[in-house]
Amino acid sequence: MQLFSLRPPQGCALAGALQPIGANSIWSVNQSADLLYDRLLQAGLSMDFVAPVSELERFIQGWDFDLDDPLTLARFLLGNPASVEEAKLRLEECRAWRPQVDLPRLMQRWGYWTTAEKPPPHWVWQPQTPRAAAVAPYFFGRCCPELRTQSGGPVLVLRLGAFDLEGALRENLVEELMEPWIFMVEQTFQLCREVAFEKKRLVKLACIVDIEGVSFTWLQHLSVLQQFAKAINRHYPEMAQTLTVIRAPHIFTWLWEVAAPLLLEEMTLKKVAILGHDFREGLAAHAGVAAAELPSFLGGGGEEVPRPELVPPGVGARLPSRLHYETTGAPANSPEPKDPKASKQTCRPLSQRLLLFTCWPCR
Repeated sequence: MQLFSLRPPQGCALAGALQPIGANSIWSVNQSADLLYDRLLQAGLSMDFVAPVSELERFIQGWDFDLDDPLTLARFLLGNPASVEEAKLRLEECRAWRPQVDLPRLMQRWGYWTTAEKPPPHWVWQPQTPRAAAVAPYFFGRCCPELRTQSGGPVLVLRLGAFDLEGALRENLVEELMEPWIFMVEQTFQLCREVAFEKKRLVKLACIVDIEGVSFTWLQHLSVLQQFAKAINRHYPEMAQTLTVIRAPHIFTWLWEVAAPLLLEEMTLKKVAILGHDFREGLAAHAGVAAAELPSFLGGGGEEVPRPELVPPGVGARLPSRLHYETTGAPANSPEPKDPKASKQTCRPLSQRLLLFTCWPCR
């Protein structure tokens, strides 16, 4: 099995921006002030972000770090050009986290990188190992690459109310479900970066959270939800434009007042809207997502997001074992991840390893 690099292949939209910064590169900070400012302005930065992003470029120079393009570095400033020192801390944490989670190998377990489908190039969800395929039916979300907001951002859909949280806890599947969660968030983040590079401006996602079916029992497991929320707040900065909760029962307003401060940071809370079952107009106004393009379970004609299945007793003990090369490296003669829609993939070998974590896609 050939593994994927998280840097896009040559020829795709981000290929030039995401290569390591070299002394002679247009991305190098060893340039005159005028050239440096022109370069960063042309990359899509506003004037007040040019100087702080330039400082961040100097800070990461020499790192083996794949989030080194100007627009992505600007995300670490969290919309505040004065927060350079905080951005440096977040960059160091992200740099340490990504090589420890084994993210490149995780990504190739849960999908494949394609340039053969509708642009821009992106990761495609399709479990590649028996263990991933066995866990996938119980996962509760998808990135919808072809569904876009009015501003061009990708859309993340979570069927959180249908997630069998108690079953996952009973069968010790929470840690297993972290893997597709990480894949989905990284998949969406990379798509945001691709579109941002193409449009030369910061592009963020819209997250739609369907909570039909959520109950009071979830309050007993807030610590588990905090695990999912924890890491994204640090490692995926300025990723979401909006978080829209739909099909919320009346009781959810009270549940939200209790749970939200434990799950989300203040900056994220400002991006949230809570809607009931008559959500279409409100969703279009808040997230910029047209009702006709929503997944079919929400009454649209878009790509379906499957309902997570109930977790049957005993399934945790019956999961297939991890393949040897999933943790020790792919053998030379192992097959490539399967792409059923393309006869040829563009992929590159992995060079990094990455730390099992949890996240919440709205920062």
